[in-house]
Amino acid sequence: MKAPASSKEMKNKPSAEKNQIRRWILKSVSETTRKNAITLNAIKKFLESKQKNISRKPETKMILKRLVDSGQLVKIDGRFTAGKPSPRKKSERNQPRKNDSRKPSPVKGNKVRKTEGKRQLDSEKETTEKQSA
Repeated sequence: MKAPASSKEMKNKPSAEKNQIRRWILKSVSETTRKNAITLNAIKKFLESKQKNISRKPETKMILKRLVDSGQLVKIDGRFTAGKPSPRKKSERNQPRKNDSRKPSPVKGNKVRKTEGKRQLDSEKETTEKQSA
């Protein structure tokens, strides 16, 4: 006979399955915007492609409801779209760059255009010719 599993193992197994369902739901709506939101049937179809009869479980509906309540999913006219980004992505954006490869902006002001320089040289030649004559 097998030894009975501890209560921690029994609790972890369902939560791991729920986490997997949550990840799949978020993956199905990850690239959506408010304009191209997807329906509940599309989410269920995606879940069915991952694991058979998973979309019929009551946990799936509960997870979907919790995602909407938490703001990770947004429901618009019966369609779902991605909500706020995950906190991991936000923290990655705020980190400073490893190497600051920005070039300094060019200094304005003392630049002389080639044509202006030639004009100045021509005018200087004329004034020197007049003075020498």
